[in-house]
Amino acid sequence: MPSFLSGEKTIRIDEHVPTAPGPHPAIVLLHGSNGNAAFWSERISPYLAGRNIVLYVIHYFDRTSTTSATYDDIIDGYHFPAWLSAIADGLAYVRTRPAVDPARIAVIGFSLGAFLGLSLATDPTANIRAIVELSGGLPEIYAARATSAFPPTLIFHGSEDTYVTVSDAHKLDALLTSLAVHHETHIFKKEGHHFGSFAQLQILMATANFLGKHL
Repeated sequence: MPSFLSGEKTIRIDEHVPTAPGPHPAIVLLHGSNGNAAFWSERISPYLAGRNIVLYVIHYFDRTSTTSATYDDIIDGYHFPAWLSAIADGLAYVRTRPAVDPARIAVIGFSLGAFLGLSLATDPTANIRAIVELSGGLPEIYAARATSAFPPTLIFHGSEDTYVTVSDAHKLDALLTSLAVHHETHIFKKEGHHFGSFAQLQILMATANFLGKHL
């Protein structure tokens, strides 16, 4: 497995590269609080490879030797800056890969990974082409830094999410609207923090359409 250094720690990164010669656009996948992105990466990596898109999964918990996290880790921010730094270093690493077009990198984040991806996107120098967030939100301290340079954003949330409430999605939608940032918001009725099979299919289709436009 490839790796890179961040804060003198070795950070693992999964790499799924199409067989066709590059450079290709890339998607960076950010896992949630359980530290496992396999559920989604296994579903989308064959689809992406067939469309000559490189997929990376950053194991940002390696920066703090963490195995899992809670919502409090977002609120109190104890490890949050270190994880954010690891992801920024991961994006820099991805841009050096020979198969990747460094100007066409999108981020997909789940739950905690969505909070991190959205927070990083408030920094224009991160140069994120587009972001897809599921069941996440943007902490207030980072929301205050957002500008009209924020990348196009696709928002997914369940109306019955009790872990990250749907109010986080509405706040993000309102912020991006006020900044005139292109975005789409999909609120799934009767869905919780994790989405059912029908919602997953809709998410995959909407994501493919969105990234097809912006990536």
